Amino acid sequence: MKQQNNDLFQWFIITVIGGKEDSIIQTLKEKIVNFSYEEYVKEIKVFKTKVVKEEIFEKTSAALPKTMRNTKTIQWTTLPNGSYKKTTQRITNKFPGYVFINMLMDPQVWYCIRNTNGVLGFVGSSGKGAMPIPISIVEYEQVTAPNNTDVNDTTNESLINSETNEQENTASSENTETMKVIYECPFVVGNTVRIASGAFEGESGEIKSLDNSKGTAIVQIEVFGRSTNVELPYDQLKIDD
Repeated sequence: MKQQNNDLFQWFIITVIGGKEDSIIQTLKEKIVNFSYEEYVKEIKVFKTKVVKEEIFEKTSAALPKTMRNTKTIQWTTLPNGSYKKTTQRITNKFPGYVFINMLMDPQVWYCIRNTNGVLGFVGSSGKGAMPIPISIVEYEQVTAPNNTDVNDTTNESLINSETNEQENTASSENTETMKVIYECPFVVGNTVRIASGAFEGESGEIKSLDNSKGTAIVQIEVFGRSTNVELPYDQLKIDD
């Protein structure tokens, strides 16, 4: 194939099976090499975001460990009432079910990609052989905003300082007993809410379900023209007037 002009490369969004983004990216990269399409594809990636989970452990629980240890992803703190809070942080895909590809659109390469196991299609394609529309520069800049994380960014491997206090030693959280917390819910299913903070700040959507034991809601929002359900804590949501 003839070498193409780099200025013609654009960003497209591939829809894939949710939860399998990383393995699908690997498959796509292997296919591109096998078919000698490297000159048509510059980059394939997803964007990550940080998710924080908090659990409260009763101080009187017989199963409470005698010692605890902070790690890169787990932080233990003592609450004023003597209970313990475990904060877990993990990195997850900001846009579940989407893969971003910087490529020169070519019919053969497009056919190769969309006929890959796990690939559902391209955002911006009406089907029936219609070529997809690339995302605009503005849309891509929104995706690559500072609160987003490139999948290749290794700085997030150290989410929490792993240094421990003198009073904190190794313990397994598998032996702990979690105190059940019921969150006060200011919403009802069907409410239209605006996301006030986090990865989807500024987006609006409809509440599909509520979980008062976790203090989270499933909100249906539109991401690049496709309805997507995301789980968000109550404190990130506000009624959309």
